[in-house]
Amino acid sequence: MFEIPAVHAAMIVGAVGALVPMWRAHGTDCRVRIAHGAMAVSMVAMMLPGMPAGIHLLEGVVLIALAVFVTGETMHRRTAVPCAVDLTAMGVLLLLAPMSAAAPAASAPAPSGHHHGGGGISTGWLPLVVLVCWALLTLYLFRSTPRRERSGVKTAAAGSALMILGMAPMAV
Repeated sequence: MFEIPAVHAAMIVGAVGALVPMWRAHGTDCRVRIAHGAMAVSMVAMMLPGMPAGIHLLEGVVLIALAVFVTGETMHRRTAVPCAVDLTAMGVLLLLAPMSAAAPAASAPAPSGHHHGGGGISTGWLPLVVLVCWALLTLYLFRSTPRRERSGVKTAAAGSALMILGMAPMAV
């Protein structure tokens, strides 16, 4: 999807960020582990050459569906809510990402403005707004957790921060 080395580096950081909460996975629900694994696979898939042009749309839908899955009946606020926020934000950013096949032809004039989304839909600042809201929600979830319960939340917040960095190229 992206060919710039700095973007690849950011995506690798994002994939590592998706796996960070799994390092301290004791007490983490299996659903959360599955979701973090899916986020890491999604980040890596964006870097693989030869992937179908619209694969990120499927990834976005799957990640949003996993957000619903993670917040099932055995949800723990400390692990599931930050994971659901990450899944939803990443899924929305993937749905707003430009389609490689939808790029204008060389002879056609380039459209003015910031365009994301398949089929030429102009989303303007929306991806950046999603990224900022994701960061603010992550910060709020960290700050609203009592200090005695923050050990696992610190790990989740660190992973979220790395994923936000990894998804930043999608917003700009």
